[in-house]
Amino acid sequence: MQVVKINGYEADDVVATLTDQVLQRGFRVVIGSPDKDFKQLISEDVQIVMPMPEFGRWSFYTLKHYMAQYNCDPSSDLSFRCMMGDDVDGVPGIQKLAPGFGRKTALKLLKKHGSLENLLNAAATRTVAKSYAQDALTRHADYLRKNYEVLSLRRDADVRLEESWLFKRDSSNDSVVLSNFVKTLKGTHNQSGIGCVYSQ
Repeated sequence: MQVVKINGYEADDVVATLTDQVLQRGFRVVIGSPDKDFKQLISEDVQIVMPMPEFGRWSFYTLKHYMAQYNCDPSSDLSFRCMMGDDVDGVPGIQKLAPGFGRKTALKLLKKHGSLENLLNAAATRTVAKSYAQDALTRHADYLRKNYEVLSLRRDADVRLEESWLFKRDSSNDSVVLSNFVKTLKGTHNQSGIGCVYSQ
């Protein structure tokens, strides 16, 4: 497994950049990580393999799983986290500033408007249906845009994908691929390294 270290960039930004490069080559991507930030990358061709330590196993997190859990597109995940906040990244949610603006409200508004920026534009033209949400979004628009900047994964890390890092997947099923990946990961992971499985 290739270990990539790029000075001056967060590991998740390196992964996001490499993910775009892999997709451009026509390969699918499977990212192994517990980091919620990667959910914004989920698509038909990008899956997340997330650890479930309470069950002693890992689980594939696909587009289908995301849609079933949140009832909106993964492209809205970043917008959702901007509103709800992220304790790990030290980003407070809007509910800290506007009590009553919760998860259900955020999901409902994102399902209708698609993205945070679309939602803030709607608030600016007073076309958000619920008055308390309208007022909260208008009052805290700059705060939410700052959250977006903090939580967005960069796609411009100074890293170039090497052909030798890619491989074609054999006929093994997902469980076998995952098992082999975890075995490879053990003993190679550290705080400055990243690991991805790329398959076609």
